[in-house]
Amino acid sequence: MNHTLGRSGIPVSPLGLGCWAIGGHFTLDGLPDGWGQVDDQESIKAIHAAMERGVTFFDTADAYGTGHSEEVLGRAVKGRRQEVVLATKFGFTNNEATKEVYGLHDVSPGYVREACQRSLRRLGTDYIDLYQIHVGSLSAEEMESVIDTLNGLQKEGMIRSYGWSTWDAARAEEFAQRSLAAAIQHPLNVLRDDPEMISVCERYGLASINNSPLAMGLLSGKFTADSKLPISDVRGSGHAWVTYFHEGKAVPSFLSKLEAVREILTSGGRTLVQGALAWILARSPAAIPIPGFKTVSQVVDLAGAIGKGPLSESQMKEIDDILRSM
Repeated sequence: MNHTLGRSGIPVSPLGLGCWAIGGHFTLDGLPDGWGQVDDQESIKAIHAAMERGVTFFDTADAYGTGHSEEVLGRAVKGRRQEVVLATKFGFTNNEATKEVYGLHDVSPGYVREACQRSLRRLGTDYIDLYQIHVGSLSAEEMESVIDTLNGLQKEGMIRSYGWSTWDAARAEEFAQRSLAAAIQHPLNVLRDDPEMISVCERYGLASINNSPLAMGLLSGKFTADSKLPISDVRGSGHAWVTYFHEGKAVPSFLSKLEAVREILTSGGRTLVQGALAWILARSPAAIPIPGFKTVSQVVDLAGAIGKGPLSESQMKEIDDILRSM
């Protein structure tokens, strides 16, 4: 049961893994942007566990741990490169030595080419399967320039395909029309649908790569109204763009919605995590969720969603009716 990575034609597993958390500590504009302490050996074991369970798609970025996530992923797939599809992202300027990522973006031709070469080195490969713009908004001039640069990298064989990580459906459609893009990465989960972006991806034959499929962990079910994350965690560090948590605590309205649909999500012997992923697998044939992980046990749970399959049409409607009424 494989999916296709949009217009690239590259076969991928129905779900992938997002590698933000395994990058470890780093800051974005001075605030912690990682997911707490990580164990690189556990991260590598977790990636191997995923591969053993049919997961072939791994998504990272040069910003995650200012390159550390790429390095760990590269070590994990060393000698097994042909078995996996590697996606990474570029655009955030950063200081690898001090673990600082800056809000200042750079998509100039020279920077993109250098960033690609650095990512290739860290991943230990001579090609990237999917290279994604990690900048939410681009001017018309920037879009034209970066498309030209990516087309050049593709022709040279440094990348096999490219895409854009953005929340803007209108600009994503423009990007799809003007480029050979294979994918759009965007947030999607049972608590936060995105019909406009899904429509763009379906109409243009793009993969819809879904970050935050578990609502930054809220859909794991392990958080209560009293749970509080430390400021060393991105969910507790004060970033204004963190939707599902505020000052380290899960947003009550999202917890209420989760409780309202929990029974449906956990039907058919699914864990809550598997149910949340089953919702995405049912949402669109273009959708490829990329939940994050730090441990082997988390990966075993995540990968188990593949065998459970998507929710039924009637379950999807029931969830939609419940959430619309709230």
